[in-house]
Formats: sequence, structure tokens, C-alpha cells
Amino acid sequence: DQQLGQANTMDSNRQASHNHVETNRNDDEKNNNKYVDKHTDQKHNEDISATKPPPITTTSPDKTAAPSSSNSPPKRSSNGSGKASSSSPFSFNQNTISNDTSMKSKWLDYLNSVQESNYDTDKQMEEFVKVPSAVEALLSFGFWICVDSFLYTLAILPIRFVWSCLLLIRFAFLRLFNSHVADGPFRFHRRHSYQLIQVSIIYSIYKYVFKPIDISIIYHWIRVQSMVKLYLIIAIIEVFDRLMCSLGQDCLDSLYWNTTRRPRSSRLIVSILVVLTYTAVHSFLLFIHVATMNVAMNSDDQALLSLLIGGNFAEIKSTVFKKYNKAGLFKITATDICERFKLALFLLLVLTLNLSQGMDKKMIYKYMHMCGIVWCAEWLSDWIKHAFITKANYIASGVYSEYGLLLAGDYSGFGHEGENLDHSHAVVKRLGLAQIPLVCICAKYLKEAYKYGTYERQPQSWMIIAGVFTLWSILLICKLSLGSFLHRISTRKLEAAPEFSKSSTKISDKKKN
Repeated sequence: DQQLGQANTMDSNRQASHNHVETNRNDDEKNNNKYVDKHTDQKHNEDISATKPPPITTTSPDKTAAPSSSNSPPKRSSNGSGKASSSSPFSFNQNTISNDTSMKSKWLDYLNSVQESNYDTDKQMEEFVKVPSAVEALLSFGFWICVDSFLYTLAILPIRFVWSCLLLIRFAFLRLFNSHVADGPFRFHRRHSYQLIQVSIIYSIYKYVFKPIDISIIYHWIRVQSMVKLYLIIAIIEVFDRLMCSLGQDCLDSLYWNTTRRPRSSRLIVSILVVLTYTAVHSFLLFIHVATMNVAMNSDDQALLSLLIGGNFAEIKSTVFKKYNKAGLFKITATDICERFKLALFLLLVLTLNLSQGMDKKMIYKYMHMCGIVWCAEWLSDWIKHAFITKANYIASGVYSEYGLLLAGDYSGFGHEGENLDHSHAVVKRLGLAQIPLVCICAKYLKEAYKYGTYERQPQSWMIIAGVFTLWSILLICKLSLGSFLHRISTRKLEAAPEFSKSSTKISDKKKN
């Protein structure tokens, strides 16, 4: 019995060991099957991903992947070969896309901070085409305002000078006999002294500065100079002419202030000396300019004329590639208005001088042809300059209509009711027109024309007086007619003026797709 029990125990242990081995074998087979299935699925996914094209995105330059450590083990390939797999240049991730979006946003913010990128291109080109007509309308209106102001100095200022002299004589006569000077229209006021000083300055400059100068000597001196020297002279004259124009009106305003407010102060003497110095320097510069133009119009090779015309286009280079606002653009426009008036006056003076020296029909035709060339060059340079300035600074062409309203308001006297000067004082100050130096130049060239015209036969005194009175009467009639016409034009402009809107002068409309 004991042996039989031991045998049964051994059989049961053997059977349990066999069952355990079978169980382990079945688990190994299941694990092998799972591994095979997983490997097969992974291989299938790699084959599918290999057939798809990689996404094309840009990587951020400031956020690149960190280099792997040298001690880290190499990545194993999917086939389990143990080799390090190199990353493909077309492999990108979601972080790269987000970095690219952030960089684009930063770039757009920077672009909007340095320029206006939301303008309408079609609208801008439309305004570019409209600029020449708008500029020409404003320059024409300002030109006739300058003519009216110049005629005031020639025709109205002599009347005021004579009236002030009469009032001064009456005032001195009443003071001499200790009579009471009553208030009224015949009382001598301090403002009447301003007209006396103005005419005295014009006479002093003509007598002591221009009368000793011989035009023929200046003419031949300029004619024998080289082109380089003439170019330098013209450039210097243009620069100092602008400087003097900006200084002259302030000097005259200071003189008027000291005359009316502080007539017994020493500052009045200083103001008179400053105005005398300014008028002498500016008049001499303009005299050289007219003499240079006279040489250019009478030369056969027309090299000097080409030099004068080239100066207009050289001005484009110095103005177009700069940033301007509305105030800066108005200063350029005012300078162009004054330049046009001075060009017309200088050409008229040169024509008068040449006619007095003798010109036939052929010479007159040639002179008119050259005048047409000069005017066309002036128009073309102004159109190009203003068109590209407005285009580069995104300024609409409607800004020139606003400038016209500004000149119309100044000419009408709005906002300057308390001033006792002429009605054109405000607009002349805004434009920067030098009236007194131009009158001095005009007096000098008219005197030279009279000398050449009466060289063979001297007229009698009464004929001279009658001629001067007739010329003054014609200028007075032209002044009154032109003043009435400009006043009506200014009134119409102000009545038809729309409501001002700041957005109307900037091209900032977004382009509609």
C-alpha cells in the first residue's frame, strides 16, 4: 500500500508539470502572434504614408529644433535594423505651422507701422491723373492774385502816398499854429507813415543801388562767363531768392508794427534799416536773374536757355523723394505760384527792353517761340512734381481745392478785419511774394527801355508827364477790374465750399475685391 501511494503521487506531479508547460507554450504562441500582427500593421501604415506627398510649409528661422545629445542612443528604424534614420527635409510638424503664423502676424504689424498698406490702387491712380488739372487751376488763381497785388503797389500805393503827404502837411500846419487837430477822415494817423516809408524805400533803392548800374556792362559780363560759372550763379540766386522771400514779408510786418505801435522807439530805426538792407540785397539778386534771362533769350546757341530750363527739372529731384504733409505741400505750391509770376514779369521786362532797342518781326517770333518753350517746361515740371509728391504721400487731389479756399478767404479779408493794410496783404504774406524788390526791378528796366527808346529823339516834358499819367491810369483800371473779378471768384469759391473732412485728403479706402 505504501508503494502504491508513492506511485500515485509521482503521477499527479508529472501531470501538473505537463499542464504547466503546455500553458506557457500557449502564452508564447499568443505573444508571437500579437507581435507579428503589430509588425504587419506598422509595415502597412508605413507603406501607405510613403505614397502620400509631404506637406509644404516654411520653418521658423528663430525656432529650430534643438540638437540631440551626443550620449543619446540612435533612433531605431521601424524595421528594427538598429540604424539611425535621418530626418527628411519635407517632414514638418504642427509647431512649425504655428510659428509661421506668428511670424506673419509680426511682419504685418511692422508693415502697417511703417506705411499705409490699405489704400486703393485704382483710387490712387485716379487721383494721380487728376492732379495736373487741380494744380493748374490753383496756380492760375494764385497767379492772378499776385498780379493784383503787384498792380496795387504800382497803382494804389502812389495814391495812398500822395494822400498821406497831404494829411501830413495839414497836420504840420495845424501844429504850427497851435490849432486843435480834430478826429476824422482827414486826421494824420500812424498807419499813414507806413505808406510814406514804403515809397521812400523804393525810391532810395532805385536811386542809390540801381541807377549807378549799367545794364549793358552786366549783360556782357554774364555773356562771357563759362557755363559752369553761370550754373553756379543761377543756383545761388534761386537759393537766396527763396530765403529772401521768406524773410521779406516778416521784415515789412515788423516795420508796420513799430510804425503804428512804437513810432518814437529806436526799434523803428532798426526796422527801417533792416528793410532797406533786405530790399537792396533781394533786388540785386533779382536784377542779376533778369539779366541772365536776357542773355539766355538773346543767345543763338540756346545753351544758357537749356540751363535755365534744366533747373526746373532739377527741382523735381530735390522735392519728390521727401515726405510732406498738407502744410508742407502748400509751401511748395505757394513757391510755385510766386515763381510763375516772376517768370512772366521777367519775360515781359526782357521783351520791353528788346523792343526799345529794335526788334523786327522775325526776332519777335523767335522770342515768342522761346517764351513758349520756357512756359511749357515750367508747366510740365510743376505737373510732374506735384503728381508724384501726392502719389508718394497718399494725398488726394482735393487738397488743392482746399488751398484755393484758403487763398480766397485771405483775399476776401476774412479773419483780418482789424488790419488797416490793403486787402491783399494777408494773401501776399501767405504766398511770400516780394512786392517792393519787384517794383524796384520794374522801375530800373522801364527806365532803361525809355532811355533806349528815346535815344535819337528826346520828348518834351509835357509828353513825358502825359505818358506817365496815361500808363498809371491804365494800370489803375486794370487793378480795379482784376480786383473786382477776383473778389467775385473768391466769393463763389467760398459759397460753393463743401464741409471740410480730414478723410477727404487721404487715400485710405480699402480695395474692394
